[in-house]
Amino acid sequence: EPGQAGAPGVQGPTGPPGEQGPPGVVPGIEIIPTANRYFYFPDTDLDLSASVVIPATEFTNDDGDSITEFAGVGLTSFNNLYINGIVQPGNSYSVSAERLFFSSQNGVIFAGTPITIEIIIITANIING
Repeated sequence: EPGQAGAPGVQGPTGPPGEQGPPGVVPGIEIIPTANRYFYFPDTDLDLSASVVIPATEFTNDDGDSITEFAGVGLTSFNNLYINGIVQPGNSYSVSAERLFFSSQNGVIFAGTPITIEIIIITANIING
C-alpha cells in the first residue's frame, strides 16, 4: 500500500527555448458608412402646434424617385433631419421606416421649405489577414 506523498523537490533548471511559432493573425475591421437621403417640399404650411406625420411615400430619394419607405432605419444607423438646410435637434422629431413624425411644438414649416432626412448606415466587416 502506497504511503503519503513527500514534500516537493527543488525546481529543476529551465529547459532550452523552443522553436519560434508562426505569427498570429490579427483581424482588421473595415467600417463602411452608407448615406441615404430623402427630400420633401410641403405643398401647404405645416403647423407644428399639433403633431404632424409625413409618410415616407411623400419623399423622393437622391435620384428623384418616389420611395415606399426610409431604407436603413435601424440599430446600425442614425439619422439627421434638415429643414431649409439646417440640422434639427434630435428631440424635435422621430423617423421610422414608414414616416417622419413631429410631436407638437412651436413653429410652422412653410410651404415649399425643403425637408431632408439623411440616414447613415454603419456596416463593419472583419478582415482576416
